[in-house]
Amino acid sequence: MRPCTGALLCGGASSRMGRDKCFLMARGIPLWRLQLEKLRGLCREVIVCGKPSQQGAIGGSGERFEMDAASGLGPLSGIVRALECSRFRRVLALAVDMPRMTETYLSRLLDLSSDECGVVAEGESGFEGLCAVYPVAILPLARELLADRSRSLQRLVVLGRECGLLHSLPVLAQERGLFVNWNYPGDIQDF
Repeated sequence: MRPCTGALLCGGASSRMGRDKCFLMARGIPLWRLQLEKLRGLCREVIVCGKPSQQGAIGGSGERFEMDAASGLGPLSGIVRALECSRFRRVLALAVDMPRMTETYLSRLLDLSSDECGVVAEGESGFEGLCAVYPVAILPLARELLADRSRSLQRLVVLGRECGLLHSLPVLAQERGLFVNWNYPGDIQDF
């Protein structure tokens, strides 16, 4: 295991899905547990960043649970909280609704990052900020965006790259499926 913090991002509203995506089942287990196992295999510290309605079920199972830094401001709020709580100098962030993401790909992101410079995948439609390694040094930029009520992970990545805190990794054609999110009921499928 690497000296980093794995942060499972669970705090989304799930409004398009109509129910909390954390508790959707994949391979017979809840998404939050499926994703958490991937992080556990890679990171010395693992936390779940979410909302109060999840704390009983997830935190009650013995997992370390942290409330997002601010309610209703999207995944940036969870990333800020993870950066604030991390015992290490980098955080591997993973969205709960990306069940096709593999431990192998996450390991590659960690291999290409350092304590000083994180890495984020870059696909055809922009940066994949919900599956990225962030250095704790990016926390002031992230807090500034959050204070401005900005929700843009794209903006965080652009600023992080300008400051030398992040670099990008192109998503190959055969890797695109790893980044598919379950956003609507029709997206749920076996894999």
